[in-house]
Amino acid sequence: MIKNRKHLLIRGYAVGCGLLLIALGVFAFMIKIQVKEGEELDIFAQRNFDLVEEPAERGNLYASEGDLLATTVTVHDIFLDLVVIKDELFEAEVGVLADSLSKMFQKPAAYFENRLRTERNKKNRYMTLIKGLDYQEYMRIKSFPIFREGQNRGGFIHDTRPKRELVLSDVGARTIGYDDHRGRVGLEGAYSNYLSGNAGKRWVQFMGRGQWKPFKSWEQEPVNGSHVYTTIDAGMQIAAYSALQDQLIKYNAEHGCVAVMEVETGKIRAIVNLKRIADSVYSDVLNYVVGEGAEPGSTFKTVSILAGLENEKFTPETKVQTGGGAYRLYNRTIRDSRGYGTIDVGTVLIKSSNIGMAKLINAGYGSDPKEYFNQLDKWHLTQPLGIDIEGEAVPQFHRPEDPMWSNVTLPVMSYGYGFKMTPLQILTFYNGIANGGKLLKPLFIDKIEENTGKTIEYKPEVLVEQMSSPENIKAVTEMLRLAVSEGTARNIFTEHYEIAGKTGTARVEYWLKDQPMQYRASFAGFFPADNPKYTCVVIVHKPDRRKGYYGGGVTAPVFKKIADWVYSRTPKNTPELPKMVDVNKVFTTPDFKLDYESQRIPNLVGKSGEAVIPALENIGLDVRYTGIGKVRNQSIPAGTPIRKGETIYLELEG
Repeated sequence: MIKNRKHLLIRGYAVGCGLLLIALGVFAFMIKIQVKEGEELDIFAQRNFDLVEEPAERGNLYASEGDLLATTVTVHDIFLDLVVIKDELFEAEVGVLADSLSKMFQKPAAYFENRLRTERNKKNRYMTLIKGLDYQEYMRIKSFPIFREGQNRGGFIHDTRPKRELVLSDVGARTIGYDDHRGRVGLEGAYSNYLSGNAGKRWVQFMGRGQWKPFKSWEQEPVNGSHVYTTIDAGMQIAAYSALQDQLIKYNAEHGCVAVMEVETGKIRAIVNLKRIADSVYSDVLNYVVGEGAEPGSTFKTVSILAGLENEKFTPETKVQTGGGAYRLYNRTIRDSRGYGTIDVGTVLIKSSNIGMAKLINAGYGSDPKEYFNQLDKWHLTQPLGIDIEGEAVPQFHRPEDPMWSNVTLPVMSYGYGFKMTPLQILTFYNGIANGGKLLKPLFIDKIEENTGKTIEYKPEVLVEQMSSPENIKAVTEMLRLAVSEGTARNIFTEHYEIAGKTGTARVEYWLKDQPMQYRASFAGFFPADNPKYTCVVIVHKPDRRKGYYGGGVTAPVFKKIADWVYSRTPKNTPELPKMVDVNKVFTTPDFKLDYESQRIPNLVGKSGEAVIPALENIGLDVRYTGIGKVRNQSIPAGTPIRKGETIYLELEG
């Protein structure tokens, strides 16, 4: 009995151990299956789902007064799941759908029907139909046959994405710039860290054929970018663009640029860059103002004269003998447009004498050229300005310790040859003179409005508190004023306000043999001379020399048109008409014809722009205007003698 019980116990233990081993084996097998399935699921998920980063909505870029320069708009992309559409619905309405698509996108209906049938046969579940629709186009297409059944029955898949649009793309594309696969350019690139915000994250599902679609809502919500207010004046930008474009077309120039700086703040109010891409067609593709280093020519004579005055090498009354128009200095013959004889320092600038400038600087600094460079260094002319916009060219100078230095380097440099600077550097220097000697760093941004409601204000940055003594600044300002009223820029002299400035005409690529001479015309100055508000630099590169190439004729008129535009918008008291003009005879209803006998500009304020503009054009005036309605301001005061061909700016208001 005991023996049989022992036997039974042994058999029971054996069976129990066997069952335990079987259970452990089953458990291990189940774990193996789960691990394998988990790995397969992970692989499946990795192949079919992805957590992607989505950019935040970019902040807006504004002009100084709130005019929109660049903004982000929502565009709509349409995809199709051709598998979920039932055969009856597809066959009944595919023809009508193709007709609707044909009318909307101007392609044959057969093209759309063949494409839809082909992709349906391929069982395409994420066919790209069209991208980049605006909201109205999206609402129209979603009402088409089949599509109106929605995603589950009509296969209509809709997605949105942000798209950057430039409001003033025709007048400042390069200045406004971009931040994308092409890199960071212009204002968009310079302030991208503020504009871009913080990206979000969301899951997307792989649909085959390289297509992914959103799988669910945001995993992490994006934080939209801040709004950036630039210093650009939208109206002045358009006026500068128009003035430069007209002149480039007139002279068939290769390229040109304009920049306008507000004297007191250093704010850049307009910046235009245009390059010829076809006959009479110019586009904003390169930022010449910031990125092009070139020999400045005679606009640099102002720098040399102020340096000489500051270092007491001469005074405004110092005399210099320029001879008959040619002078041999070391191994170089220096030439003027004609002989000026013995002239003072002021006349050297007014008449733009290369000989006078070279002799003055050589006599003052020839024994110690480093003193001249020390002065340029103090004025930040030999180094980049360090602006936020990328691509600023580095000035290139040959110094006395360089192997390329010779006795003639300094004299030639004194009138603008043998080194390179950017238009922005020239503008900054002239603005320092206009600002009474306070040199300001160019400022491109007014403020940043963050999503938190915080506003960051940007203030002027002083590079040099006082460039030179007030007496020297005043003396150079007077020279620049006379350069316009009596010198090389007298063609832009006006009785309405005073301009101070300097022309420049520099040969380019003169080292290349067997080609016609090419020139670079320039003008730099400020207005009004007695109380400067704006400084402006104008460059026109390689104008057709048969049509003209001097700075006075090619670039100074661009400056004048911009100044006239500003003047037309400046509040002023319109004087009473002279007694010889009968106001009632100036215009007669309904034609509003001018009284030609008076030969003077009438008081246009309050008159209908629709009537005024053709009447003024009929007597030979070039009429430019902004707004609609009645005249609010006129650039040429009433009573001024009429000069055919003169530009008059009108500000209209309803």
